[in-house]
Amino acid sequence: MIRDRGYVSGERIGSERDLADRFDVSRPMLREALSVLESMRVIERRPQSGIYMRDTREVSLDLLALQSDLGLPLSQEDVRDLNEFRQMLEVQAIGLACRNRSDEDLAAIDAILQLSQQRLAAGESLAAQDAQFHMAICAASGNRLIRRAAHSFWLASSARRELYFANAENARRSLRQHRALRDAIGARDTSAAMEVLGLHLGNVERFWRDHVGAQGGGTSGRK
Repeated sequence: MIRDRGYVSGERIGSERDLADRFDVSRPMLREALSVLESMRVIERRPQSGIYMRDTREVSLDLLALQSDLGLPLSQEDVRDLNEFRQMLEVQAIGLACRNRSDEDLAAIDAILQLSQQRLAAGESLAAQDAQFHMAICAASGNRLIRRAAHSFWLASSARRELYFANAENARRSLRQHRALRDAIGARDTSAAMEVLGLHLGNVERFWRDHVGAQGGGTSGRK
């Protein structure tokens, strides 16, 4: 419904009674669904008024995951925030992985790269392997909180990765950079790993900035 109607921040969706009638569901079932959306800060319930879309500037990884699943567009601000969060997360993960990685971690990364090459040769998407690769690096960091944060981040971008990897050049370039990251981590060369990561994230950011711009995605300044 949110996707099909294109609701915007602050727009009234309806009352509980309206929505229960519209979807032919019981009020208790509706309240349960609304509670989930409210906890994700997608909607807010106003007493004696109804249910409204929240300000989309109030972002969370759960909300971005829902937007991704629904196919809702990103704003330029979303692109910036996602890229900055990912950069903070992966810079720390890469540094720790260079120091803490084990032979088993490298073997797991190698297996992902091998499968990625096979899928690329077959003309298949690398979206799932991309997430697996970066999750493997976070696992190699040895930090459980980084690994958990990375898992939440990748859930928030699952559908969008399919669009990114539908571009063949994106897929080829990403795999080349993944191999370079693996080699740097294997050599415990933090400086080289950071250089490759900077190029890697820069490519992703430019793609999404251009894509959102072409789709007419808005932007807003920082507070």
